[in-house]
Amino acid sequence: MRGSQLRHGAALSLLLLATVAHAQRPTRTDPGDAAALNAVFAKLGQKAGTSWNISGDPCTGAATDNTDIDSDPNFNPAIKCEVCTGGNTSVCRITKLKIYALDAVGPIPEELRNLTALTNLNLAQNYLTGPLPSFMGELTNMQYMSLGINALSGPVPKELGNLTNLIVLSFSSNNFSGPLPSELGNLAKLEQLYIDSAGVSGPLPSSLSKLTKMKQLWASDNDFTGQIPDYIGSWSSLTDLRFQGNSFQGPIPATLSNLGLLASLRIGDILNGSFSSLTFLNNLTSLNTLILRNCRISDKLVSTDFSKFTSLNLLDLSFNNITGEVPQTLLNLNSLTFLFLGNNSLSGSLPSSIGSLLKSLDFSYNQLSGSVPSWAKDSQLNLVTNNFVADSSSNRVVHISCLAYGVGLPSA
Repeated sequence: MRGSQLRHGAALSLLLLATVAHAQRPTRTDPGDAAALNAVFAKLGQKAGTSWNISGDPCTGAATDNTDIDSDPNFNPAIKCEVCTGGNTSVCRITKLKIYALDAVGPIPEELRNLTALTNLNLAQNYLTGPLPSFMGELTNMQYMSLGINALSGPVPKELGNLTNLIVLSFSSNNFSGPLPSELGNLAKLEQLYIDSAGVSGPLPSSLSKLTKMKQLWASDNDFTGQIPDYIGSWSSLTDLRFQGNSFQGPIPATLSNLGLLASLRIGDILNGSFSSLTFLNNLTSLNTLILRNCRISDKLVSTDFSKFTSLNLLDLSFNNITGEVPQTLLNLNSLTFLFLGNNSLSGSLPSSIGSLLKSLDFSYNQLSGSVPSWAKDSQLNLVTNNFVADSSSNRVVHISCLAYGVGLPSA
């Protein structure tokens, strides 16, 4: 019995020693990756920090340990290495490259195409110029690509459609031109797409209907035309949709009513086409932010049962053709903080009470009447160009230019 225990202990010790030896096995960077990284750094004016390049070989230090380079500003620029294989010395591939907000200037270096093991590329908030190279489509292991807030121009290359492992793609705030390539519909794993203020235009490709895993789409401030596609209503995982500041036509597709997980919906500036109603909202009770500003909506507020919107924090339906009275159930929402209903055709009197968090309200340029409610004195309230009476004992109509109490307006 004792001999068996000794043999077992010895075997366990050998296993632990082997594990430690494997963990401490020296690593070196794949020579092709090392050459490519050095060229990219040289052309973009970057230098490896001593915090991760501790031996002169890139895949050392924080590049191979558990350091989270995304959240630690001390590691910038930085890389991560994985896929380490080999005998006594592990040969590692560079899988993550971060050059974030470092004023890197110039075109995207061609040598980047040689980092074929990259799964994560963050070149955001620099001053990268010129086109987005078609060779980016060769980096087929890519899962996360962030190129936002640069000065890239020209068309969005169709070769991005080859990156079928992409989960997150961002090229917002650039100077691209022309339509989105239909090949983006090949990105079946895509969950987040950020293309706001990217310079793109034209109709949204029908091929994007295949992006059924989409959770977040930010596409505001471009020049998209045509109607917002019906197929977006089939993206059942969608939680955040932003379509402000484009050239879409109405109506807003009724299929959006299928998006029961939607927490934020922002659509604005639909200047022509058919009018829309508010009935599609009735199923979207998970919303915390709802902006349908200047969307050619012609309806009454009571067509939506706002009492079910228990998480709603911001509601902006201004610059539409909404008629009828303001329902008490809307103003009673306990989570509602900001309410903007200006420039509509609302009538009747304001409700007698409001929710405890509701402090910023805009009812300007409507046809409201009656007395100014008592809660007005504790709110930031705009009632310009309505037909309120001075008090309940007088029929004198007053045109209130502004009643403002409190501070704070939300950012869009």
